[in-house]
Amino acid sequence: MAYWLELRAWSSIFAASFVVPGLAQVPPQLVQLNPAQIWQRVEFRIENIPAVSNPFDPDVIRLDATFTSSSSNTTAVPAFWYQTYQRSLQSGSERLTASGTPEWRLRFTPTESGNYGLGLSISTNGQPFGVAVTTNFTVPNALPPAQHGFARVAPDRQYFETSDGRPLPFIGANVCWHGARGTYDYDDWFAAMSHAGENYARLWMCPWAFGIETETNSLTRYRLDRAWQLDTVLNRAEQLHIYLLLCLDYHGMFETQVDVFGGNNYWPRNPYNVANGGPCANQTAFFTNTTARAIYQKRLRYLIARYGYSQNLFAWEFFNEIDNVYQYLNASSVASWHAAVGAWLRTNDPFRHLVTTSLTGGSDRPEIWTLPQLDFATYHSYNEPGPASRLATVAQSFLSRYQKPVMIGEFGIDYRGWARANDPYLRGLRQGVWGGALGGSVGTGMSWWWENLHSENVYPLYQALGSILNRTRWSGGAWKAIGLQTSGPPPATVGNPLTNGSPFAAQLTPSGQWGAKPSGQLALPNSDAAGYAASTLNSFVHGTAHAELRVPFRLSAWLTNSARLVMHLNSVSDGAVLTVRVDGVETYRTNLPNLDGGYQVNNEYNADIPANLPAGNHLIEIRNAGGDWFYLDWVRLEQVLPAAYPGGWEPSPSSIGLQGDRESLVYVLAPGGVFPAGATNATLPLQQNKGVTLTNWPAGTFLAQWFDPATGQRLGDTQSTTTNRILTLPLPDFREDLAGVVHPPPSLTAVGVSGTGNFQFQLDSEPDGQYVIDRSADLPAWTPFLTVTNITGTWIQLDTTAATNSRSFFRAHRNN
Repeated sequence: MAYWLELRAWSSIFAASFVVPGLAQVPPQLVQLNPAQIWQRVEFRIENIPAVSNPFDPDVIRLDATFTSSSSNTTAVPAFWYQTYQRSLQSGSERLTASGTPEWRLRFTPTESGNYGLGLSISTNGQPFGVAVTTNFTVPNALPPAQHGFARVAPDRQYFETSDGRPLPFIGANVCWHGARGTYDYDDWFAAMSHAGENYARLWMCPWAFGIETETNSLTRYRLDRAWQLDTVLNRAEQLHIYLLLCLDYHGMFETQVDVFGGNNYWPRNPYNVANGGPCANQTAFFTNTTARAIYQKRLRYLIARYGYSQNLFAWEFFNEIDNVYQYLNASSVASWHAAVGAWLRTNDPFRHLVTTSLTGGSDRPEIWTLPQLDFATYHSYNEPGPASRLATVAQSFLSRYQKPVMIGEFGIDYRGWARANDPYLRGLRQGVWGGALGGSVGTGMSWWWENLHSENVYPLYQALGSILNRTRWSGGAWKAIGLQTSGPPPATVGNPLTNGSPFAAQLTPSGQWGAKPSGQLALPNSDAAGYAASTLNSFVHGTAHAELRVPFRLSAWLTNSARLVMHLNSVSDGAVLTVRVDGVETYRTNLPNLDGGYQVNNEYNADIPANLPAGNHLIEIRNAGGDWFYLDWVRLEQVLPAAYPGGWEPSPSSIGLQGDRESLVYVLAPGGVFPAGATNATLPLQQNKGVTLTNWPAGTFLAQWFDPATGQRLGDTQSTTTNRILTLPLPDFREDLAGVVHPPPSLTAVGVSGTGNFQFQLDSEPDGQYVIDRSADLPAWTPFLTVTNITGTWIQLDTTAATNSRSFFRAHRNN
């Protein structure tokens, strides 16, 4: 009796029990829990299943269902072990209370109406248990609203669509885990996102949220409370029409060292670690050990069974930034694992969800993205200057080389935090969001730091984007990147000094991205030129240890008396030697010991290093004459004299865009407003009489509607005519950025007269344009209309049909 009590206690932890020998078994039974509807989840409880030692392990017990439609299509779906919970909010924290006893469940989404047959087979320890259980149910011939099927890659291989062919552009952000409020957080977040027009979110399954197999000794012993939380969040997403990218693992599960955030070192607790009873002697064994792979596939089977039914489960993502821990792994083995497990998932997911993975910010690994088992590529962007143009460049590069959609899966102006002080007016965030949308990726740049997005109510930014782009065919057609003609990058040296100019100080903030290789040359004719520092200079100043990453750090300027260079040193690696050269002659040198013995940018120095400079026109260079890198937060050049750029160079607006058949989309940034330039200035200079020049453009006249990306407000319309395949569109006055919709004028064409004598005409306009057709027999009354060279496109049709023997005039004008 004591032994039985001990087993019951163990059973309550792992949701398992044992068969009592000699007792008669009641036949299994399928109980339908809700009415069946097309494109809606239908769920069954499975009763009278034999109790076993581990209901999560299909080697111990396996329940497989086969659904057969009236058209004889069959779908095989596994069943899963389930526990109901009740949630409550107590002192700001979610509390879950188990309700009832664990049981078997089965979920399915019918994709056609009619009669369905359902057969369930059961096996224990690899042997059939009894005979198959059968039942049937009927799906009425009615289509619920806003249900369009599962996501898939569109035929153009650039975007997504639903299985009924509807375009599926994504507006959204990461919301990877909850806080103490648990699923209640998602009640708030998803409601606000949906209200703003967002339709995408990303979740992580990690040790502190949604992870069902992340704790010591948890292999094939899944946490039912967290699985229920994921049910709850997915249900809410379905109600609000939000698609979820579910990330199944993250790199910290393989890390042994504490990172800059003070954690993310879960390998010592990873259940796959041999120290915790797992099969892996080290991290790379997870990707090579056949036993580990078999265990992992059991988890995939459980996830398919429990969540695969959902159309709002957009895709499976194997890892978050797995190359973050490549110091412990073999890159080739990781790629081979993705190929093999991706193929297994494609074969075993009856609902055929898309599959991907993710890599670190700025990373691009062809051995991963060329795998046919991965349906789309992802890119993570942090600390990248000029985010709009950068993300457009990345998207077009990925599309060209991998011929599959690309998602900007994470975006942040700083990987270390929200950093609102560096982007107080959210220009950097807005440029990242729009850079993804109009750069050729599948949607917006997906911001990190979701708690800040919510607490600071950044949702109007997304609402404005949707109000502009949802009136177009964005992600609904074939697009190519717009060719743009600009004044190009600024010259690397200054021109002549300006008379009577007052000295100024220029504080330069370089890009902090590891591995970036900018030009390393910056001219400083005026204080505005400091805004180019992030795109031309790198905070990492490398020595001989990373010769492949060495780039110059050169400044060209006119200096007056008492000029100085002040360098703010953050951190160093081993053997760094900082030197300053003026016109090629070394004027300053200092050794930089590695104070903390580490190799992270962690502010170990936090010190200003000044160096005096001579007056005159000089080329100042910062160099590392030692081994490994040192990192500069910023550099200040003092007592700089104003000068001109050589040849009278002036900056032009920075633009990206997508060109379509009947419609094109443009995002324009003011000179000096490309993040981080001018980011902390409350007001940027007014841009007047500016234009954007589109190249390789078809002949004809084109109209442009211009909007404020921050508010969605219509700012005005302009028009222009192509000359020698160049179209220069005038821009309305603006300070920060513009979004434009470019299209030919509408064309009202006479078709003829119908058999009943009615006049027929055809209106060709931009997609989704709304027009009113006017008719009049009094042409003089329209004279003011006829004399206007207008922006809405005016076309008049003279009707001289014998049927009316009269003159009627028709015109179209825009109504939105």
